[in-house]
Amino acid sequence: MKKFKTFTSSLKELVQWMLDNNVKYCLMESTGVYWITLYHLLTEAGISVMVANPMHIKQIPKRKTDKKDARWLCMLLLNGLVRPSFIPESQQYELREYCRARQHYIYLRSQLLNRIVRILERANIKIRSVVSNIRIKSSMEIIRLLAEGEQDINKYIASCKGRLKKKIAEMREALQGQLTNADRDMLKFLLGDIEHIEANLKLLEEKIEEIVSNHYAQAVELLQHISGVGKQSAQVIVSEIGTEMKKFPTADHLTSWTGLAPGNHESAGKRKSVSTKKRNKYLRTAMVAIAWGAVRTKNSYWGCLFEHLKKRMKPQKAIVVIARRLLKVVYKTLNEGIIYEEGGVELFTKIQLENRARAQARFLKKQMQQKMSNEQKDDLFLESQKSGTQVA
Repeated sequence: MKKFKTFTSSLKELVQWMLDNNVKYCLMESTGVYWITLYHLLTEAGISVMVANPMHIKQIPKRKTDKKDARWLCMLLLNGLVRPSFIPESQQYELREYCRARQHYIYLRSQLLNRIVRILERANIKIRSVVSNIRIKSSMEIIRLLAEGEQDINKYIASCKGRLKKKIAEMREALQGQLTNADRDMLKFLLGDIEHIEANLKLLEEKIEEIVSNHYAQAVELLQHISGVGKQSAQVIVSEIGTEMKKFPTADHLTSWTGLAPGNHESAGKRKSVSTKKRNKYLRTAMVAIAWGAVRTKNSYWGCLFEHLKKRMKPQKAIVVIARRLLKVVYKTLNEGIIYEEGGVELFTKIQLENRARAQARFLKKQMQQKMSNEQKDDLFLESQKSGTQVA
């Protein structure tokens, strides 16, 4: 066994050594980001590389070493016991990186805004009690004036725009607080960080729009016809799964890969309750957000289904069920290239009536079978009485 370092030059020596030894296939674990460079070098050299989830190729406990891991991976590859992970193409990979970075910056911005709210509340400045969203233009202008130490209340009132003009009296009361010099400095720092994040978000949006318009415009347009799916959500879906559904044999494979399908746990003929798995958290988060948007749409099929499911499970569990079914709609939309049409309350009512009819038919069939079975037992009992034999 030969060892190589992880520097780029050493990795290139590894690739050349594999080519010299006529190696055509390679299996590696997707551990962190360490596999990415080697993966690209091997694929460029024409070697077929399979990347596997470490959870699927675990070594026997307490027998793990790097050498034993290498032998174990070779044995799995030779016997075809590994399921390859989904590796996106270069264009989709770039779109995925931009979309994930955008999500990260949005999360950071939310954290900074929450810190601003805490500083204001500590100073008993109740802007958050007047406005529903502190990110609106009027409230951000007021916060900048507070950070600068402005004393003229009329300048604060002049910053109230739109519907906030109706709440001027409440705003005057809300601003009756006292900020310290440290509080003002912290507000300046946080506002500067938010401006930096918003500038980066603007650049990311431009990059995402460029890739989508050149390669995925039709798919993003199709996905936006699905209930709850907006432009940003459609971009996230395409960045995570692409547009070719051949890599997922069925919609159930896609939901399992995303982590929206429940696992299986059966023992002694009994199926036990199991939770969903932790898989693609970015797509899962996006689909749950889409599901919430779909169920809040008035007179929609998904809203009726959500209310029906809430009768026998928690809302958080019901929304995962909705997200899984919506992901199946996404699969069908991308696979067949058809526009989704919302069925509305009429479709839900029709399906419910059909389900009740089938359930009633099954119940009647079961009753008939039970009745026939009892009649057969009675006939057999009478025959046994005539013949003088006993039947258990």
